[in-house]
Amino acid sequence: MRSPAPWIAIVVLAVLCPVSASAWGTDGHKIVAVIAADNLTPAAQSHVASILGASGEKRAIATAMEAASIRPDTEFRDEDRRTEPWHFIDICLQDRRTDVAARCPGGNCVTGKIDEYSKRLKDGNYDHFGAAGDLAFLIHFVGDIHQPLHAATDADEGGNCIEVDSRAKNLHAVWDTTIVRRLEYSIDSGRPETTAHKLERTYAEEREADSWIAADDIAWESNQLARSDIYGALRIPVEPCQPTVNVCLNPLGRAIELDSSYLEHADATAGHQLAKAGFRLASLLNEIWTQPVGPKDVRNPANPYLAPLPSSKTLALQIIGNRRSKIYAWPGCGSYDTMAPENRVLFPSREPAEREGYRAARNCP
Repeated sequence: MRSPAPWIAIVVLAVLCPVSASAWGTDGHKIVAVIAADNLTPAAQSHVASILGASGEKRAIATAMEAASIRPDTEFRDEDRRTEPWHFIDICLQDRRTDVAARCPGGNCVTGKIDEYSKRLKDGNYDHFGAAGDLAFLIHFVGDIHQPLHAATDADEGGNCIEVDSRAKNLHAVWDTTIVRRLEYSIDSGRPETTAHKLERTYAEEREADSWIAADDIAWESNQLARSDIYGALRIPVEPCQPTVNVCLNPLGRAIELDSSYLEHADATAGHQLAKAGFRLASLLNEIWTQPVGPKDVRNPANPYLAPLPSSKTLALQIIGNRRSKIYAWPGCGSYDTMAPENRVLFPSREPAEREGYRAARNCP
């Protein structure tokens, strides 16, 4: 018998190895961020670049958004334990659409926080996490809400209490990480960026339809997917549900067997959800920022995470670099007003431009 192909062996390891339970895992959130970065308008690009300290090139923005997307799990959870319930909403399997709002008391869940951080970024009214932290939360939470088990519970903490017949911690962990890793290895060699671009091409025709809708509507959509593709497909019985009561049940009373047919269908479902999350995140950010960064944004003292001004003089706009000549300029100097649009690269300050090998135009003051 021939030995299995290397990628098959890797997929097997991905299914068997323990995984953590953070929505979509690190790679899933990066996939969403890359897809979103590819679909930002120039105005939104300028704000994201300015807040995250990246150049205006798409690849740099995507890299910065990838890094931001995982901060709520890698940094903010440990810094502030109050953020833990912000990642999900416990919608019972018996609930109706009209029950969704009541499942987020005080806005202390993923839908409430998406609404809050969208408004903070639009108004420039940041909390103690600053502009970069608030944007990181929004990127992350849009990914979270598209993971079906982050919007459903069967008295099992969104699948966290249901054992599975692999070395994954539980059913929730399988959907967070194992399935995403399987998807990546089926596409390439496990790289989030490659997977993102593949999913973006696969679902390109849905991009326009996947514009931003209300967070509550997305949560309900994810809940319905959990009912059909997780609880229903695995024949998990429906338990009496009281999200405010701290219970952790395994309705089956045993470990669930996940066969290849189920996992293959789950791969496809997860891929579709990741693409949808990326398109919708871009749509949301495009709605938040309809005009490019201006003087008010750059000088906003309430935003310590915005890059500093490029010089001591007051500037009307950001620095623009010429990708061909590797020269940058600001209003009133160099070729700022005459540079061909296809050659323009936005920078929030001198420093990012010079880090990427650009130099100031010689006729700039």
